[in-house]
Amino acid sequence: MKPVRWGIIGCGSIASSAIAPAIAWSAEGELLAIASRTAERAASKALELGAPRAYGSYEELLADPDVEAVYLGLPNGLHAHWAAKTAAAGKHALCDKSLTLDVAGARALREAFRAHDLVLVEGFMVRHHPQWTLARSLVANDAIGPVRHVRAWFRATLDRDDDHRWSKTLGGGALFDVTCYAIDAARFVIGEEPVRVLGTARWAKTGVDEATDALLEFPGGAVASVHGSLRAPFEQGVVIVGERGRIVLDKPFVPRWERTEVAIHVRREGPEIQLVGGANHTLHMIEHVSRCIRDRALPLFPAEGGFGNVAACAAVLESCHRGAAVDVSRS
Repeated sequence: MKPVRWGIIGCGSIASSAIAPAIAWSAEGELLAIASRTAERAASKALELGAPRAYGSYEELLADPDVEAVYLGLPNGLHAHWAAKTAAAGKHALCDKSLTLDVAGARALREAFRAHDLVLVEGFMVRHHPQWTLARSLVANDAIGPVRHVRAWFRATLDRDDDHRWSKTLGGGALFDVTCYAIDAARFVIGEEPVRVLGTARWAKTGVDEATDALLEFPGGAVASVHGSLRAPFEQGVVIVGERGRIVLDKPFVPRWERTEVAIHVRREGPEIQLVGGANHTLHMIEHVSRCIRDRALPLFPAEGGFGNVAACAAVLESCHRGAAVDVSRS
């Protein structure tokens, strides 16, 4: 397969430490260009990451006819604008989560990429780790019976007060930075979209949530409890509870290169530990999206998945402000 020629818009830590190396390691991708807000920073990053072209504006990269696909590594509040421009430029997009901050924006992006016959995928790289393939297979094969409850949490400490994740304008806050992973995990495992949520938040002085908790109700009767925080020691976990047992993932969101454990606890039986070898889920994501672009197969996790997670997160945020349960809107 001819490698997909990638450009990166936004030179943040994920783009530099994970996305660019993954494109370089992938047989299906080639890093062609980097764009930043200044020519100097773009040139420095291009040299660091091995990209032959550097652009001092995002528009210049989108105008490059040789760039086929773009990774959008910008703050959440900028995704809708620049993803729309990416579609208008005729380029495929892998957009860092969250796809947008509201349902209307997510719907508009979905339709824009469909209209131009382009691939749009939300960058939840964790879905591409083999531990999640195993977990979902166990659920599908009735290892613990019908899923009734999912508990997921992801927390870390964000010390820098000038970080864009504290900015309301840029779409900051725990919900769209870490809690969204827990919400996505619940949707992924249960295989349904939530219909009703109840959320609560602790607010930072900048107006964004520094911690979020939520209950999500699913149409089949399952419930998920999710938590995320930017003011707590690093911790992550997922517990999937079925009628006959539970599945526990010890490193669901940040496995790094380490091997992971998927523990299956079935009632009246001892736990079974299945070890999953070290993997680079970002590399797997880049390979998958590149293959989808080349053979135009339906993406495993298309824009519809991002649309669903945005709808759930937006409902949680509304519930936090209202102090009451909210139906999840997809209209």
